[in-house]
Amino acid sequence: MNDNKTPERVQERKVRAIALQVVVISALSILFKQPVVMLLLSADFMIRAVINSKYSLLALISRKFLAEMLPFRNKMILMRPKKFAAAIGMILSAAAGIFGMAGQIMPMIYLTSILLLFSFLETFLKFCAGCLMFGFLIQLKIVN
Repeated sequence: MNDNKTPERVQERKVRAIALQVVVISALSILFKQPVVMLLLSADFMIRAVINSKYSLLALISRKFLAEMLPFRNKMILMRPKKFAAAIGMILSAAAGIFGMAGQIMPMIYLTSILLLFSFLETFLKFCAGCLMFGFLIQLKIVN
């Protein structure tokens, strides 16, 4: 967090480029029924949500290559709702990976499909379901 009380911001196109990578990774995980991939994705979500996105492989790929190649606007947006959304992604992908590792492929596919849908909405429609939930939590004064 910034020392000067200014909210942290991130480039929208970088976030959408990360979401595109999650769409591809989730689709491949479903197609090939690979729960380990979901556990690795969960680790990347955890890095972005809890630690620092500069250590995230998906954020690095977005920053260095992908974001510049995609036709998304270069607008600065608030980081806190995106971190909240990443925390939800972390939980969904971890649960999917755990179910898959336990041999429960259908629950893994369902959870991964939800993640894929949310990431698709972020990438192509600029709709962040986690950000919407974050806004509701602020309105309910659950978070500030």
